[in-house]
Amino acid sequence: MVGKIAVFRGLYLGDLVAATPALRALRRGHPEAEISLVCLPWTAALTPHLAPYVDRLIPYPGAPALDGEGNESALKSFIEEVQAQGFDLAVNLHGRGPQSTHFVASFGARRVAGFVGGAGEYPTLDVSVDWNAREHEARKLLLLAEEVGGAPDGARPSLNVREEDHRRAGELLGQEDGRPLALLHPGASVPEKRWPAEGFGRVARGLIRRGYGVAVTGSQGERRLSQQVCGLAPGALDLSGKTDLPTLIGLVERADLLVSNDTGPAHLAYALGTPSVTVFGPSTDVGRWGPLNRERHAVLLGDPISEVGADAVLRTAGRLAGGPQSVGV
Repeated sequence: MVGKIAVFRGLYLGDLVAATPALRALRRGHPEAEISLVCLPWTAALTPHLAPYVDRLIPYPGAPALDGEGNESALKSFIEEVQAQGFDLAVNLHGRGPQSTHFVASFGARRVAGFVGGAGEYPTLDVSVDWNAREHEARKLLLLAEEVGGAPDGARPSLNVREEDHRRAGELLGQEDGRPLALLHPGASVPEKRWPAEGFGRVARGLIRRGYGVAVTGSQGERRLSQQVCGLAPGALDLSGKTDLPTLIGLVERADLLVSNDTGPAHLAYALGTPSVTVFGPSTDVGRWGPLNRERHAVLLGDPISEVGADAVLRTAGRLAGGPQSVGV
């Protein structure tokens, strides 16, 4: 019997969402086990949204060889703390490289599972799965979960939404006026993933003319970008810098449509079932990171990303909504 399982998955929001089918499979296969997710500190806000797949989160200080964060002294102390917990199984869902696999092996678990396929020397693994770079991320992670006794129930991502998340989202949106809600998220972590603000502005105007209430989301650092989009679309509500992660989850779940770049909110829409249009540039492997349900989540690809037109986004949004597919912008 496996009593205690440690799962390592760092990186960003989309990476974590893609791992939820594997976490769900581990819970189904090991219903009595205590499952701990080793992750970066920002993930703490997601603890209630990952229940019941994960019992607790163990924030790690970052590892210079993995994500460029933290320092060797803090990492050494962290590993000693993890070793003292006596895990039966440690699973590396972080990636295929030997660095992350050595890191997970250092947890001192009785059995260690991970992917192989990168260059370099790997530690001895009790369970290994060949890394297929062309496989969708969620399906790939599921293969490893199944090899350690997980019971898959599909590759769809999932997150829990609390009543508190709905309430906070409602407070930001104000009084409901009966209009469907469209969220626009124009930001992204790197420039090559950002569709131009002018495109988002034209889409916002078109959706408002179609009868939507439009809100624009973004981080505090993306406020200027969000303000630019709202300036192009009178009537759009600027929520940039006003949402923590749980509130953003509540907003996405509440929305009738999300238009976004390939960034965290797009992955939230995939997990929550919110109809979405995601604009991709050439820097992302859509086959690996795009939505699996293309009926509910549409993809538009441009090379460069600016080649995607606002009319195409609006037509696609109309198809998802089952309404008119052409609105002047």
